[in-house]
Amino acid sequence: MSMSPNFRIVSLALACATTLALATPTMAQRAGRARVNGTFANGQGGWTHVRGTTAAGPRGSVRRGGYTATGADGSVEHRAGRSVQGANGGSYQGANGYTRNADGSASRGHNGAGTTAAGGTVNTRGAYTRGADGSVSGNAQTSASGPRGSYSASTSTAGGVTEHTTSATNAAGASYSGQTIYTKGEGVTHSGSCTDAAGNVIACGR
Repeated sequence: MSMSPNFRIVSLALACATTLALATPTMAQRAGRARVNGTFANGQGGWTHVRGTTAAGPRGSVRRGGYTATGADGSVEHRAGRSVQGANGGSYQGANGYTRNADGSASRGHNGAGTTAAGGTVNTRGAYTRGADGSVSGNAQTSASGPRGSYSASTSTAGGVTEHTTSATNAAGASYSGQTIYTKGEGVTHSGSCTDAAGNVIACGR
C-alpha cells in the first residue's frame, strides 16, 4: 500500500474521533484541553483505534490526531498529524505514517512545515520503503532559513548505498557543502568544503 501523509489528517482524525465519541465516549477534559479516543472493528478483520487531542493556553495551541488500523493478515496502517500555533506567531504542521504489509514489506513517510515569529521557515519530508526481502530504499529532505542563514540536507538510500548531502550558509555569506556516503560492506567516505561570501575557498571551522 502506498503512503502519502498530509496535513489534512489532523482535522480529519480529530473529526473522526469526536464523531466516534458520540457512540462510545472515552473523553477527558480539563481547562483548555480535550482528548477523545475510541476503538472499533474494521472491514479488514482487525481493529481501528482513533484518537484526537486539542489544547490551548497562554503559550499557544496544539491539535493532534491519528489512527492505527490492523488487519486479520497482520498488516498495520498508522497515520497521524499535528498542528501547533505559538502565541508569538510561530506555527508548525506535520504528518507521518507507516504501513506494514502481511508479507513483511513496509513503508514510512513524513512531512512538515513551520514558521517562526522572526520569519524563519523549515520544511521536511521523506518516504522510505522496505521490501519483503529486507531491502530498503527511500529519501528525505530538510530545509530551513532565517535571519541567521540557511540550511538544506538530503538523504537517499538504495541498493545498500546511503548518501547524505548538506549545505549551509550563514548570515555573513560564508557557506559549507559536504557529502557523506555509506556503502554496505565497504564503509564510509566523506568530503566537504567551505567558501567565504566572495566564493573563495576557506578552511572549515570546527
